[in-house]
Amino acid sequence: MNESKASREVAVNTGRTGGSTEYHFAPHVTWVEVGGTVTWRLESGTHTATAYHPDNDQPRLVPEGTDAWNSGTMSEEGETFEHTFETEGVYHYLCTPHEQFGMIATVIVGDPNLEDQRALQTMPENKPEEVHGKLEELNTMVREMMGKGHHEEETHTEEGVHTDDGHGHEEETHTEA
Repeated sequence: MNESKASREVAVNTGRTGGSTEYHFAPHVTWVEVGGTVTWRLESGTHTATAYHPDNDQPRLVPEGTDAWNSGTMSEEGETFEHTFETEGVYHYLCTPHEQFGMIATVIVGDPNLEDQRALQTMPENKPEEVHGKLEELNTMVREMMGKGHHEEETHTEEGVHTDDGHGHEEETHTEA
């Protein structure tokens, strides 16, 4: 399921297991075609889907010349927010209240040249280590997904390889460095 589509849905939720709480967007990386729409659907918790854009008081981790988008606070289960992406590129976004917990994700639009993507080239200043780590993880996932679209299927054993089972469920493999 690693190809662009006209529309995709992203689940926004708070997962609680045992004594821990996880905040996440699923899938972490969503790929749509130019003119494609992403719909965020709140499953649980109170969250936002907010572009890393100066108009949202964030560093720019979206293509130059694109408008800011922000769902505002979503707090009712089933509530949705959608955004149509007209500009090819890589867009990082966050949940404003949970960014420091790694609630950050990415939308790939079209078939961008990864070397020209500000989201992949810039690590924002004044952000905690957890945010930098999550952005690096997302950048690796984007490169993996885009690479699979242009080459023979490869098996990778590097740190942070992610696969999608085609049903919107991602599997993450991490190895300690």
